[in-house]
Amino acid sequence: MLIAALRDLQWRKRRFVIAIVGTGLVFAMTLVLTGLANGFGVEANRTVDALGLQNYLVKSGA
Repeated sequence: MLIAALRDLQWRKRRFVIAIVGTGLVFAMTLVLTGLANGFGVEANRTVDALGLQNYLVKSGA
């Protein structure tokens, strides 16, 4: 069965390469978006910590 799969890949190299590149792009975009979302939370915490305040007020509905 493995030999048949390898022979099939030989004949369909282009499709295989496109599938690998597409999978890699999806994985890379997932990592980028995860890092970006995590960065927003970290930046907000660092900004609040840099102010050195113990309490702060936020207008209702803001």
